[in-house]
Amino acid sequence: MFLNYLKIAWRNLWRNKLYSSINIGGLALGLAVCMLIMLYVAHEHSYDHFHKNTSRIFSVYTSGTYGGQTVNTSHMGYEYGPAAAKNDTRIQAFVRTQKPFGAPLLVNNAAKTVKYPESQLLYADANFFDFFSFPLVSGSAATVLQQPFTIVVSEKMAQKYFGHQNPVGKVLYLTADSTYLFQVSGVMKNMPSNSSIQADFVAAISSMKGMKENQHVVTGVNFKTYFLLQHAADITPVQQTLQLTAEKSDPEMHSQYHLLPLADEHFEMDTDQAAGIRYLHIFPFVAGLVLLLALVNFMSLSTARATLRAKEIGVRKVTGASRRVIAAQFYMESALYTLLAFVLAYLIYLFLHRYFLDILQIAIDESFVNGVQALGIMTILLLGTTAIAGSYPAIVLSAFKPITTLQGSLSHNSGGAWVRKLFTTLQFVIAVTLIISGIVIGKQLYYMRHTDTGVNRENIVMISIHKSMGTHYPAFKKDVANLHGVKQVATMRYPMYTSYDMYGGNSNDNNEPVVFKMLNVDNDFISLLGIRWKVSPATPAAIAQRGHIVVNESLARKLQLPSQPVDRQITAPPGEVITVAGVVRDFNFQSFSSRIDGLGLFVAPDTLSYWTAFGSTMLVKTTPHTNLPALLAGIKNTYERFDKENPFAYQFMDDAFNAMFKAEDRLAGIFNLFIGLTVLIAGMGLFGLATFAAQQRTKEISIRKVLGANVLSITTQLSKDYVKLVLLAVLIASPIAWWAMHNWLQHFAYSIRLNGWIFVTAGLLAVIIALCTVSFQALKAAMASPVKGLKNSY
Repeated sequence: MFLNYLKIAWRNLWRNKLYSSINIGGLALGLAVCMLIMLYVAHEHSYDHFHKNTSRIFSVYTSGTYGGQTVNTSHMGYEYGPAAAKNDTRIQAFVRTQKPFGAPLLVNNAAKTVKYPESQLLYADANFFDFFSFPLVSGSAATVLQQPFTIVVSEKMAQKYFGHQNPVGKVLYLTADSTYLFQVSGVMKNMPSNSSIQADFVAAISSMKGMKENQHVVTGVNFKTYFLLQHAADITPVQQTLQLTAEKSDPEMHSQYHLLPLADEHFEMDTDQAAGIRYLHIFPFVAGLVLLLALVNFMSLSTARATLRAKEIGVRKVTGASRRVIAAQFYMESALYTLLAFVLAYLIYLFLHRYFLDILQIAIDESFVNGVQALGIMTILLLGTTAIAGSYPAIVLSAFKPITTLQGSLSHNSGGAWVRKLFTTLQFVIAVTLIISGIVIGKQLYYMRHTDTGVNRENIVMISIHKSMGTHYPAFKKDVANLHGVKQVATMRYPMYTSYDMYGGNSNDNNEPVVFKMLNVDNDFISLLGIRWKVSPATPAAIAQRGHIVVNESLARKLQLPSQPVDRQITAPPGEVITVAGVVRDFNFQSFSSRIDGLGLFVAPDTLSYWTAFGSTMLVKTTPHTNLPALLAGIKNTYERFDKENPFAYQFMDDAFNAMFKAEDRLAGIFNLFIGLTVLIAGMGLFGLATFAAQQRTKEISIRKVLGANVLSITTQLSKDYVKLVLLAVLIASPIAWWAMHNWLQHFAYSIRLNGWIFVTAGLLAVIIALCTVSFQALKAAMASPVKGLKNSY
């Protein structure tokens, strides 16, 4: 019986190649989208679950209120972890880690033939590889980090610095302020992409006490600490232990200590992923819509075509076949179609997943792509799709009455037509909703990139300056300023749009302290970026005087400064007094997701050693139409005369600005992909239904032609019903899309307005797509010979 069902299903598939292609192709595209999205979602939710003790590992973070603002950090003092473990038996083990702050370290192999800046270095306690489940290729987890100045490298770093040689026992030179020799004690597997801890080098934390530039780090609150508890339920008493330990070490401490499960860290504390995680719930929903579209398309075409087999169903019922047997046959046919669609979808998935991940700007290991979890999701997707796709055709078609089907009236009447119209409308509701959303997202991205931010970002190159530049920085800056094509040069502590410091103070004794963001810049910074003054300083030199600050409009309001605030004083803890030198107009220095905040500019001359004591950034403004490759080569040659240790590195300010919209770029890329697939699937379904409708109405069309109807009138007659359905879909989709996009735009402090032309454009686009799809079959039917049409019966 099973083989007979399979044979009938295959025969029908082969006889109706066009419909089979549309059915299988449309469903395959929908399934491929779901596979790609579920890969991303499953990967995001799998972070840190590979550790053997994940449920009992917690990281520490603190929260405190300063100047009315809540500040969260994820660091503890060096001695807090050991003290807490000693005082509380519920703590089974702890690990402290620390990532060097600032410029990347220079790493050299022993022969000094390979030299690269590396940012993925992690200092960690000796039990790091026992505490976490990062496998070692070489070395013992218990001993690799026991001795100071030992280091474990990843497989890719071992290959990079030592080629095919065994790196264990060899040395690496790490250069910060000074150069230190580290012995390679082990090789670890590359850390998986779903790990919140990422490092290419793990060095013994005990090394830090022997490194002069890390002395202040060891004595400060700079260590990310993890605790392994005896039981996960012990979280509350252990938090109390941490609080008491911290207060004993620092009685004036006002922060609250909290434990965060390791499995939640990726979502709760990863600020780089915060915006992207916001869309983690959107992508599955949209993927579900695309799959629903494909399933609706599949079921609509399946039932439409199966009505042509009504007499077969009637004969089988008269000869004794039960409804259950007929339902099983049609279910088997749908299952075969679904299986073929799934195989095609999986091939599309394998082919496109790298491109898809590039759009998302994330990396996922191939071991995860082909792993048990991913394959399990695929299996569930296959079974679920088969169950849904086969159910409706089987139930509907097995319910046909023998008398009606044998009379031949079923295939000619309008039974089931209203269902197909409902399906068609639903398809275009989904398509129009996505089209509107795509237009809005594109407009918002364009607005953010082209609106006036108060800063002239064009033609500005940001160059990294390292400690190794030393006292040569003023000379280097002067030489760069004299290069042909350079208009102006300035200096700031961090690259624009990447980071800032925090500061606090109040303008009189009655005010609460105000915490505000602060940038350290030189006296050319404001003019180079074209930042406008609201209240100019008394003299140009006043802004660079020691103990003076330039504030923006937002900070002036926060500090309740008067309309003429020049020379007003701000008191900062612990009693330092700074003087307001001037007020600049607000300008964007961070993401558009928040309004411009209070900002202070501490201006210092470029002759200060500060600029190279911690590293800084040089801003080079070029003249328009400058030969940039030649100019960059000139700056590089100049740089290498003054700094022979660190490689020349630069970034365009426009690129740094655009990097703030990474999550929105991801969303736009995904929506563009979804819109294309949605339109394709909806168009395929509409094409199939139009072909079916044209075949059913062949005699009607032939009679109309015999009676004098022209091609245009027949084409219009066949197309108008579908245009009405699309217009209805536009009316339904518009308020849905408005609500979704209105809520999305609330995430931005500055956003576009939802104008009516967006909805009109999307509607016209949907109507044009429908007309182009339907008109092809309508014209074909209208131009066919009426003699042949009158001979055929459907």
